[in-house]
Amino acid sequence: MEMHQIRYFLAVARTLNFTRAAEESNVTQPSLTRAIQKLEDEFGGLLFRRERSLTHLTDMGRQMLPHLERTLAAAHAAKSLARGIGKAAVAPLNLGLDSALARSEIGEALAEVGAGLPGFQLRIASDDSEGLLQELLKGDLDMVVVVEPRVMHDRFDTIELFAQAYAVVAPDTHALATAATLSLADLHDVVWVRSSGDHLDEFRDICAAAGVDPDYRHETATDADAVRLVAARLGCAIVAVGVMPPGVTVVVIEGLALTRRVVIATVSGRQRPPAGDALLRAMRARAWN
Repeated sequence: MEMHQIRYFLAVARTLNFTRAAEESNVTQPSLTRAIQKLEDEFGGLLFRRERSLTHLTDMGRQMLPHLERTLAAAHAAKSLARGIGKAAVAPLNLGLDSALARSEIGEALAEVGAGLPGFQLRIASDDSEGLLQELLKGDLDMVVVVEPRVMHDRFDTIELFAQAYAVVAPDTHALATAATLSLADLHDVVWVRSSGDHLDEFRDICAAAGVDPDYRHETATDADAVRLVAARLGCAIVAVGVMPPGVTVVVIEGLALTRRVVIATVSGRQRPPAGDALLRAMRARAWN
């Protein structure tokens, strides 16, 4: 099925006259008739009944009419969108944001792009870093802001924004929160809340070297949820360092230092959209702590 066949069908459906439809479509009547016949062959039935000077839609023609109208409208919309992108009248960006990140600087950068780029259209996907990087590789996302995993695929280009530190947090009534000094050996018999991120694999490796096997009894999707469970005194967690709610204490463990780079990642050799370039500039201009 080709677009000119749909246009000819809609012209005949509107005028109920093959001659007039051909004139409106700037095509000869035999060409229009052949195009309609090919469409009927594809659908496996007649779209029009021709009875002397009277032409009308068949039952199949009436059923196909709204579908073909939508198809033609969608094609016009796609062409218009493509022209807008080419002229930067429309500036779409498919952005992935690591669910572990909650930084005001990201919102500030997006606001700057929105104010300075006419036609900015943003779609945000949120997931862990592994999920977002897979979507980026498949082409579903233009760029992602993620906590860099321990092993990074060589197809990615990355630009570091800041270094994210991770620390143990405990309920403020927990023994870890009230001790003067702590070592990895003090983590025996601690109940843990697990969130996402491969920094937890590194934490487990460090603990294993000290003869400690973390007991992950609870599990959440994000650091924020893990901190909520810590505040509810269900266990301790190792999360990105940031502002903690009442009832939660950041604990310093001697011999435990975990950091990850937070990066903007794109696919090597893949052209960034104009909105992506604008966001990259706005991100790099921020004063990341």
